[in-house]
Formats: sequence, structure tokens, C-alpha cells
Amino acid sequence: MRITNNVKLNIFNQIMIKGNKQTSEKLFLKCLKNIQKLHNKKNFEELVKTGLINSSPIVYLKYIKRKRKQTVEFPFLLNFNARISYGIKFILQSSRSKKSLPFYKQLKLDFINSSKNVGQSVEKKVIIHQQAFLKKKFANYRWF
Repeated sequence: MRITNNVKLNIFNQIMIKGNKQTSEKLFLKCLKNIQKLHNKKNFEELVKTGLINSSPIVYLKYIKRKRKQTVEFPFLLNFNARISYGIKFILQSSRSKKSLPFYKQLKLDFINSSKNVGQSVEKKVIIHQQAFLKKKFANYRWF
């Protein structure tokens, strides 16, 4: 099983700093090489996939304006591509929040932690699911 090109491009685009895609590719490849050194050569892609799946939410909350300034949070289901992109976003946010290590090492640790179902990105997913469960009374209505 290989990481698809769409997922790679999505990761590159979300890592991208100041419009330089080459640096994002280098950072991600460094991260993958470090994961490959730590774990078996065959398992590193599976580790990245499970990390993405564990950190990607199934439901998300959308804010909808109803009347003048009143807004309502509305839970809705995400399709597969949106789930993966939110999972990538959560992993990158958790790795950018910690400045103690270089980015690619922190990204490696976040992929490993999310594959073990622990870490900030998985906690963020759980919080979103809890909030969506609390707001499920609006799930029957589609205002948009």
C-alpha cells in the first residue's frame, strides 16, 4: 500500500511556507526518512496512514447565520478527502505548536503519536466529535 499522490500533494500544500513547495517536500521527505529509520522499512507508510486516519474527524461543525447576528453550530458529515485534509491540518497544527525540536522531527513524533491514538491531533478530533454530539439537535435541518 502506498501513500497516494493526492494525499502527498495535500500534505505539501499545507506544509508550504511562503509559497515555496520545495521546502515542504524536503521537510516531509526528511520526516518519512526518520520514521523509516526508526521502524521497519515496510511499516512506515502504514504508520503514516494510520496516523492520518486516527487524527481525521468524521463530523465537523459549521457556523450558520440565522437571523441578524445569531449563529448556530451545525454538525455535518465530511467526505473522505475532507476528512484526510482535516487530519493533515490537525497533525501540522500540533507539530507547529511545539518549537522545541526541528519541524520534521516534531512532525515525525506527531505521526507516531497519532498512529498510537494519542497526541494533540487525536484529542482535537475527540473534542470536535463531542461538540458535534452536543449540537446534534440541529443535524436534522439543512439550512444551506
